[in-house]
Amino acid sequence: MDEHGRIDCLRQLLRDLTALHGVSGFEQEVARYFRKAVAGSVDEVTVDRLGNVIAVRRGGPGPTLMLAAHLDEIGMIVKAVEPAGFLRFDKLGGAIDAFLPGQRVRVAGHPGVVGCRPGHFLGPEEQRRVVPHDDLYVDVGATSAEEVARMGIRVGSSITYEGSLLEFPGSTRVVGKAMDDRWGCAALIQLLRELADRPVRGTLYGVGTVMEEVGLRGAQVAAFRLSPDYAVAIDGLSAGDTPDTSFSHDVPIAMGRGPVIVVAASSAGNVRGGIAHPAVVRDLIATAERERIPYQLATHILRGSTDAAAIHLVREGIPSATVGVPRRYSYSPVEMVDLLDVERAVRLLRAFVGAMSEHDLRFLPEDA
Repeated sequence: MDEHGRIDCLRQLLRDLTALHGVSGFEQEVARYFRKAVAGSVDEVTVDRLGNVIAVRRGGPGPTLMLAAHLDEIGMIVKAVEPAGFLRFDKLGGAIDAFLPGQRVRVAGHPGVVGCRPGHFLGPEEQRRVVPHDDLYVDVGATSAEEVARMGIRVGSSITYEGSLLEFPGSTRVVGKAMDDRWGCAALIQLLRELADRPVRGTLYGVGTVMEEVGLRGAQVAAFRLSPDYAVAIDGLSAGDTPDTSFSHDVPIAMGRGPVIVVAASSAGNVRGGIAHPAVVRDLIATAERERIPYQLATHILRGSTDAAAIHLVREGIPSATVGVPRRYSYSPVEMVDLLDVERAVRLLRAFVGAMSEHDLRFLPEDA
């Protein structure tokens, strides 16, 4: 498949995936799609008790590699229903208070909006103030708590952003909610489809993980069960190429310049994170250079983590790293990625899987 064909496939996958709703703990829609999308390309697909979707390609003797992309998205959860039918909510994952007022949302399958104080009533100070989510509410068009109940909405119902994929004519850049990590799910699905007729020298696990946004929980459970020799998380990270970000002060990565190999993420203080294993990073870089795939290196200290942070601590330790793409406007309903970066990430991972039998995972290979 050439670059243009792969980009077309990824674009369609993202149209489908960003239209689905699956906040942490409520990933059923996305899990169902992922399972169906890869079923014909692998030897087996199972769903564990926590909800992780595990696709397996068995290729005989060789190492075991786990590739993980998380199914969940940031969002909210209903915590109370007021007598007049308005919903109060808590946040799930990294939802940002500043992005919430006036947003269209979906609650248990029903459309709604996050209410906001009318612009005509806002004083100068109020216009500059970020309203905390505790003071916000969701309006689903109901007039009473009883009507809300008849809609099937209750305490514990999930709330996600609403919106279809925005595409720019003649461009490979697309915008949508939940691009973190639906781009990764699309890349993993595309990769498994392309590997369907190719030999795998070892065992490959393609895992759609759950509850990444609330503590990397699904990845930890899946890694313990599968006990792979090594792992790569597929996730996005914030780009540093907009007028309000800086290459030197934030992160030196830009859209359109290729996938990102993350050297370290959230590894300061008590924040759960990880330093990528040097052997995995070395092999990813070698693969990119051998295949002439442009790539970028980045650290993400204090700016979020990936499933690799949980996977690398399982059992006796699992050498792990992260492959991502630059993502603008992270944690908002309008996250942007460049499909050219995603296409190159798929090519990098395909070549990396193809060289499984050649990877040396020793921390000190010169001691052998």
